Amino acid sequence: MSEAPLVSIIMPVYNRAALIREAVDSVLASDIPLELIVVDDASTDETPSVLQSITDPRVRTVRMDVNSGQSAARNRGLDLAAGRYVKFLDSDDLLFADHLPNEVNAIRDAADIVVSGWAESGPDGFSRYTAAPQFGSIVDDVLAGLAVPTSSALYVRRPEWRWDLTLRKIDDWDYFCNAALGAKKIVTVEGAAYVMRHHAGERATNVGMLANAREHHQILRKIETRLLEEGRLTPPRRKRLAQYYYKELRVLSLHDWPAVDAALRHIFALDPAFRPRAEERSRAMRVLSRVIGARSAIRVYRLVKNAMNLRAARTSTPTKE
Repeated sequence: MSEAPLVSIIMPVYNRAALIREAVDSVLASDIPLELIVVDDASTDETPSVLQSITDPRVRTVRMDVNSGQSAARNRGLDLAAGRYVKFLDSDDLLFADHLPNEVNAIRDAADIVVSGWAESGPDGFSRYTAAPQFGSIVDDVLAGLAVPTSSALYVRRPEWRWDLTLRKIDDWDYFCNAALGAKKIVTVEGAAYVMRHHAGERATNVGMLANAREHHQILRKIETRLLEEGRLTPPRRKRLAQYYYKELRVLSLHDWPAVDAALRHIFALDPAFRPRAEERSRAMRVLSRVIGARSAIRVYRLVKNAMNLRAARTSTPTKE
């Protein structure tokens, strides 16, 4: 590499022989001094052969000894990165190379993170554009749910910003929240940073939804602990966290009642006067809250909804003849 990289782009890959070349080419179309670190997470298809055929000196390829997941692969890429800034791109997505200079120019202006919009495309060719949110009070924005997908952000490379290996479903949200809470300034740039490509066969399952809900609470616990240790967990933020924990109770109540009980205890410890927001309450919930109190109302309401959902599932299941 003749010029020191300004940006390190890290691309984990596992069994993407049919798509990896397009992803790599989308990065190499950029004029920004960069390095592309492709971390092969022990692929078993033709991905290694495709990577061996790439001769551009800006591309560095490393192979994991065993399949360890994308978080471990991304951390391996971070260990090798030499750029001042870092971006992550999945091996089935496409970078808008002409947008990268806009992100670099913005992050040079004393920002720690730059966020952009993103495009999405599916097997039928459908595509849509989503604009990135604006960040002001970063902590409160994170607690309000503001975030962007992994590849829509450009980060200053910091050793403490790592991927959590205990997370498998929403590790990207955890990485963004961790970095955002350590950032002094987040800048939003108009336009799309990349194309998120959806594939035939992608489906959300009950198991996946339950894993998401559990990891959602795990990440919120990390955020809460951090804010408490840093003296930033103010009473209004405790109330906002309580609402955030409540959001995933619907999924947990379908599969894991002990987790629901623990979550409810924690919610009311954060905010003894907790009430679900209006948009998350039915008329029945409002009546129950007035009669027996919010804590008991939530439990009764969840029990009834769970029973109704289970009944509906049984009646909709075809019987064998």
